Amino acid sequence: MTTLYTAHVHIDSGRDGSIRADDGKLEARLAYPKSLGGDGDGTNPEQLFGAAYGACFGSTLSTIAKAEGKVLRNVHVDAEVELHSEDGNYGLAVRLGVRAEGVDRPGLEGLIEKAKVTCPYARAVRNNVVTTVSLV
Repeated sequence: MTTLYTAHVHIDSGRDGSIRADDGKLEARLAYPKSLGGDGDGTNPEQLFGAAYGACFGSTLSTIAKAEGKVLRNVHVDAEVELHSEDGNYGLAVRLGVRAEGVDRPGLEGLIEKAKVTCPYARAVRNNVVTTVSLV
């Protein structure tokens, strides 16, 4: 395995603290959402996970398309990440809504199926996080 990139992020005080990347490109306050009893005055792990997963999935779609001689334009991914609790254990569910130009619907559906297999985030959560990907 060849390491292509390593991100370094410091997290202070968990869900009610802050995050900061070593390169200074990311800095944010973390807060519990209001629905979990917090003030909602910051981002949270679910939002960050959704952003990371969605960005990675969109890039994977474009990379696969390019390898097939296709060009995707205006690739958009909307991510919803749900935090669940069952029997005292926590889990996640993810919904990704994808839209893009440059290929027809069947072509985009085929790219999505390939991205489900090759996207690093999709691979990381496979068999652990219920994930639904659909065209919007």
